[in-house]
Amino acid sequence: MPQRMAKYQGLVKTMLLVACALIAGGCTKTYTDYSSFIAQPRPIVTATDYRMSPPDTVQIYSKRVREIHLHTEAISPDGKLTLPLLGRVFVAGKTTEEVMAELEILAQEFYEDADVSVRVVRYSSKKIFVFGEVARPGPYAYNGANTVLGTLSRAQPTRIADPTKIIVLRPNEDGEMIRKMTVDLDKMVKEGDTLLNVVMEEGDIIYVPPTTLAAVGLGFQQLLLPFQPIANTVAGPARVQYEANGSSSYGRYEENGN
Repeated sequence: MPQRMAKYQGLVKTMLLVACALIAGGCTKTYTDYSSFIAQPRPIVTATDYRMSPPDTVQIYSKRVREIHLHTEAISPDGKLTLPLLGRVFVAGKTTEEVMAELEILAQEFYEDADVSVRVVRYSSKKIFVFGEVARPGPYAYNGANTVLGTLSRAQPTRIADPTKIIVLRPNEDGEMIRKMTVDLDKMVKEGDTLLNVVMEEGDIIYVPPTTLAAVGLGFQQLLLPFQPIANTVAGPARVQYEANGSSSYGRYEENGN
């Protein structure tokens, strides 16, 4: 039994050293593809026109066409809106200006001076993503004005996050990663350095890594997991004898009436 315990302890030490080497090497890498994210002058919003898709929610205004005034509807899976008076209209893949012009033409069959305006009131079809050590990971609605700082303020990095090495990733339309940069959130918040507080694009990914120490702990847990049954087996006989003597902590806990 002592030999088995010594072998197990040696294996744990080896795994810890490997984890430290792998994790430390990965956490120190910095991506400097800044020019791909930063435009001069820096845009307030994305330069790409927003094109609607299901299930975005659209609201229509018209002073003269009362049937559709304040009509609010989510775009159906087939890309259409069902409008009073005007019927089914295909809007997916179009900008608000394009849909507005089309609706005005349709409404002019009923009103000579038809006026229509369209706006997206809920952005649901396009996403950006936040993963890693944050309180609120997952997809976030993309509205064309999402910034790195604004998104991180919503995602809330945890206490074990490394705010100095946050990675922003940009895939292309085929899902291949083409751009990477590392952002120092501490500089943004504590020094007001917002140079890298870029406007994000649809599909962008923010990854918030753990600190090196936390990463070692998390990596060690993952490496140790397959060997947990071994640890339980080794500790089993000692635990049985300990509990047989009536001195286990669990027994004392029950004796205290808690």
